[in-house]
Amino acid sequence: MSSITSASPARRLRVSLRGRGTAILLALAIELLIALMLLWMAPKVTPKEKPKTVVFGIEASDGRDSSQPEAEKAQERARKPAGARAEAPKQPPTADTPPPPVLPPVANGPPSFLQLSRSDYAASDVSRATASKAGDEGDAETVASSGGGSAGDTPRAGTGPHGETLYAAEWYRRPTQAQLSPYLPQRAQGRDGWGEIACRTISRFQVTDCQELGEFPRGSGYAGAVRQSAFQFLVKPPQLNGKAMVGSWVRIRITYTQRGGGGDGGE
Repeated sequence: MSSITSASPARRLRVSLRGRGTAILLALAIELLIALMLLWMAPKVTPKEKPKTVVFGIEASDGRDSSQPEAEKAQERARKPAGARAEAPKQPPTADTPPPPVLPPVANGPPSFLQLSRSDYAASDVSRATASKAGDEGDAETVASSGGGSAGDTPRAGTGPHGETLYAAEWYRRPTQAQLSPYLPQRAQGRDGWGEIACRTISRFQVTDCQELGEFPRGSGYAGAVRQSAFQFLVKPPQLNGKAMVGSWVRIRITYTQRGGGGDGGE
């Protein structure tokens, strides 16, 4: 009776230790499974590679190989045979040039005499040549003055400052003293004279681009007075073959007298 009672505590201890060991092992197995599952489910993180640094080197080169010194290159060139060097280009053979022809000797000095026929002698008469030339010039002047136009054409009055042909102006309406006197300079007061200008005709009998041609007395300022008052002038355009040539140039002259300092008309 006593042996059974004494053995029961030891048996209980063994049973208790077995139960605890089994529970510990089971807990460790569960924790290991959980750790394996977490490792399998976790995303893979790959470390980023560091970029490689690339260094570029730029060197000035004159076309020579820097690995070989200049002295060695000179020695190699000296060791090369003379036949290996570049030969000078040979000039193509030139064809034989024929000698110049031999000319007969020329006698020095003019010939002793000239043989002229009657027709040659008549043609060499200077007096007849001068007379015929004068007649031709007279015919040319007649043709130039007529100009090949009709009788109602406006006569020419010379050449303008830039080489344009000038025609004699024909008034559509003569300027008045009231239009001319405001532009008369003080130094021209009480002095007779005239001023002359060249103007280009435009529409409505008006003129433009006027330029001074001359004046009398010199330095009187009459040409400037005519030019300044020209915007008021009314001039007919020149006629050529019955057609009005608007845009042609005309010569305008205003004559000033001592009758109040104004102008008394114009050419």
